Amino acid sequence: MQETLSYLYSLHKFGMKFGLRNIRSLLRFVDNPHTMFKSIHVAGTNGKGSTSSMIAAILTAAGYKVGLYTSPHLVTFNERIRINGKMISDADVVKYTKKLRPQIHRLKATFFEATTAMAFKYFADQKIDVAVIETGLGGRLDSTNVITPLVSVITSIGKDHTEHLGKTVASIAAEKAGIIKDHIPVVIGMLSNSARSVVLNRAKEVHSTVLYANRVHLPKNVTVQLKGKHQTMNARCAVAASIVASKHFLIGDNAIRKGLELTSQLSGLRARFEFINSKPAILLDVAHNPDGIKTLVREIRRLSFKKHVVVFAVMKDKDYRSIGRELKKLKAELVITQPNVERALPAKELFKIYAAQNLNVHFAESVPSALSLGRKLAGKHGLLTVTGSHYLVGEAITKLKI
Repeated sequence: MQETLSYLYSLHKFGMKFGLRNIRSLLRFVDNPHTMFKSIHVAGTNGKGSTSSMIAAILTAAGYKVGLYTSPHLVTFNERIRINGKMISDADVVKYTKKLRPQIHRLKATFFEATTAMAFKYFADQKIDVAVIETGLGGRLDSTNVITPLVSVITSIGKDHTEHLGKTVASIAAEKAGIIKDHIPVVIGMLSNSARSVVLNRAKEVHSTVLYANRVHLPKNVTVQLKGKHQTMNARCAVAASIVASKHFLIGDNAIRKGLELTSQLSGLRARFEFINSKPAILLDVAHNPDGIKTLVREIRRLSFKKHVVVFAVMKDKDYRSIGRELKKLKAELVITQPNVERALPAKELFKIYAAQNLNVHFAESVPSALSLGRKLAGKHGLLTVTGSHYLVGEAITKLKI
């Protein structure tokens, strides 16, 4: 398995390629598996992982065999590809990589192209009923955009990955709206006026019916397992998508209720405002852009903890100055560190930037030392939040053995 993962990760050297030629060639090589199952397609700057998992959980609760493809992973590669919450096995990762390898090599395919082809082939071979597919980046030219789904979902649109998707909300919206297909309904979450206008224009062009998530009612007295006010809107997106899917699958209120109440157990999702009961209490959240951190800070401030400490790291391509302004509102002590990945912004550099922004910062050379310092600063009764990057949270989960 380690050799296989080393090979897959080596494909990062080909960077990101926007376009569908490679993925279509990879999929032809394995008999177009994406045409063999029904699907639901989810895009968005924030909330797409949570929404995808809620949809998958609802369909699983309804009794169907449900594939779920998400990225990135937290601890193990296998998390990206699941059926009814169960990860793809090591043996199958090796098997499908071996099957695809000649074509991956010929095309110089990227890591995400290879992984997407693997997921689709695995789902087809497992004869799933439906797959919930989360975009990797953007939508229009994302490798996942070869599917013709039952419904498309756009959860939110904000500024992230601007070097790839454009500098304005409108340009980013145009990329996300690229997942909307001819005569295929689209669900939209909370969008700004400029983003909504772009999405609605695209929907009109391709004769797509629009469902507004904020007009959807959740079942009475349902408890959405994923915490935070923002998750209510994600739940509405999931329910709206399920309503469209119910034209093809029998999905009752009980399945919707169970899916929303047991999202983590049924889908395998982690680190969305996830509390670990310990002393100090630990909160894991993969927020990694200004809008995500803004939402996280708002939700943390609703809690009753008097002492806040944040272990934080960020990737080089993120708007970390704007994130710093959002974190400042929490009035927390920040422990700045970096996970063991090339994309991470060096902790010393981030420490200097945040010190200049007058944040209360500490420096830690590694994630283990950051967690140790964070716990000490929080004391028994404070809250230690770990956020800023999937990579950081993944390392923390491994270190904390939770």
